[in-house]
Amino acid sequence: MTTQSIAAASPRLASLDAFRGCVIAAMIWVNYIAGMPGIPYWLEHTGPRADGITLPDIVFPGFLFIVGIAIPLALHRSVGRVTPALLGRLAWRAASLMVAGVVLANAYRYDAANALLPRALYFLLFYGAMMLLWRQREQQGPNRRRDWSYPAGLALMLFLLAAFRGSTDAEFDSVYLQPGWWGILGMIGWSYLLCSLIYLATKGDGTALMAALGALVALYLGGMAGAMDWLHAPLRAVVNVPQLLGSTGANVLAGTIVGWLFLRDAAADHGSRIRFMAWFALGLFVCGLLLRPYHGINKIQATASYTLVCAAIVLALFLCCYVMVDVWGWRRWTVAVLPAGTNALFAYIAPDLWEQCAAVLHLPRLWWPFLESGGAPGLLNAAVMTAAMLGLTALASRIGLRLKF
Repeated sequence: MTTQSIAAASPRLASLDAFRGCVIAAMIWVNYIAGMPGIPYWLEHTGPRADGITLPDIVFPGFLFIVGIAIPLALHRSVGRVTPALLGRLAWRAASLMVAGVVLANAYRYDAANALLPRALYFLLFYGAMMLLWRQREQQGPNRRRDWSYPAGLALMLFLLAAFRGSTDAEFDSVYLQPGWWGILGMIGWSYLLCSLIYLATKGDGTALMAALGALVALYLGGMAGAMDWLHAPLRAVVNVPQLLGSTGANVLAGTIVGWLFLRDAAADHGSRIRFMAWFALGLFVCGLLLRPYHGINKIQATASYTLVCAAIVLALFLCCYVMVDVWGWRRWTVAVLPAGTNALFAYIAPDLWEQCAAVLHLPRLWWPFLESGGAPGLLNAAVMTAAMLGLTALASRIGLRLKF
């Protein structure tokens, strides 16, 4: 790739921000309606033994996919110039997501009776520490050296990690924090690190990235067949290699290949990009169906078929967004979701941040009149709350509170 093509490819991809905002909005909404009575079955997550997907099952793969798209756009200047500093930044970003994921995955077992802090205050401070650590800062300037937020956030986070106390159950045998399920953020951290390293190792070569995608799918299939049983049992318990690195990593890497498309030839016409994405989506979908007889399309098990089919659906939706926003120039509708698209981490934590703040202040939950009754009013109530969280994210962005891990 020439210097000119890199320079031309650097501007922010408007459709990516818009699509990311749509995915975040969908994630907030489906989290609100989870477990709500009186809603259609296709708005509920499928069961642990199901062979199929519903609308909520596609949301997390959508988030993984857009994480992958962003990797080449962020790392293309580092291809061929990998330094210890770069690897350190990647490790820090991944580790911070993993730690946040572990804390949130342990949240349900928080034991306020034996902990130092009440539950709501603990998690409100936890989100405060996340914001201090992940707040987007000036790269240069007179205020850079006087910025106290990072050391304060680090100190607060270390205190909270040490202060956690939880109940024990079949999954957790310690009262302290421990990884069981890594949580959404933790899974993103693992797959982000893996796919970033793959992208750097392949030097952004499209053929090599395709081969790596096949290898990750094979890693899942082989791992489920026992090919990874030689790993020590404690390691297998901490890192579920087939699911966490295999199928989840494949989901992110599929997005990385699409991100690579926009760097391969910055002068490429829209038609060639559309054709590539359409054929790639079709290929992912067909491969997913061909693998369905082995483990089914199952979200809980993160099967290879589930990953490929969802990646295909997400890519088809992103293709539609790309055509509308970047080809046809239909951008007015994106105003509602762009704040979440450009400040995704804040938008992700906004709902629980609001709930914990309300709990600390002992506010009556007047914003949830139809949570218990559900049905159509409950779905509309969830949509209103989703819009409110998007508005809160827009307000945070306006006052300069942007999070970037």
